[in-house]
Amino acid sequence: MEDTCAWCGAGLPGGRRRRYCPRPRPCRQEAYRERRRAAAALRARIALLQISREIRARCEALELLVADAVGNERAHAGMHSTAAADFQHLTSELVRCAVIADREVSATWEQIGRPHGLSADAARARYGRARLLWPPPMPE
Repeated sequence: MEDTCAWCGAGLPGGRRRRYCPRPRPCRQEAYRERRRAAAALRARIALLQISREIRARCEALELLVADAVGNERAHAGMHSTAAADFQHLTSELVRCAVIADREVSATWEQIGRPHGLSADAARARYGRARLLWPPPMPE
């Protein structure tokens, strides 16, 4: 074990072996928070990947369904609305997970809101309480 703090690199006092600076320096807590942020960002990225795969699979299924409807010149009642509702739910989950991943890597609300056409305050109001729930509950 080294004689420096694993977080800030400051020299550690002799005696008992330590990994972080002794109190009142917050190095241990900051290292813990950084590990938690990294784990949360990884979970959000995994959810993004899973959601994008789900969207891709549903796009392929919709393409086959619409091609069949065009071939038969008749679509099932409500087919288009059902497909649109599925995509709306998945894309809103995709955006929510992207915001969570961005926040976990310290993106500002301005950086998050800009691609969505939102101000920093509007982005914070819309996504400020977003938490990762995956797989999400399906809409009724």
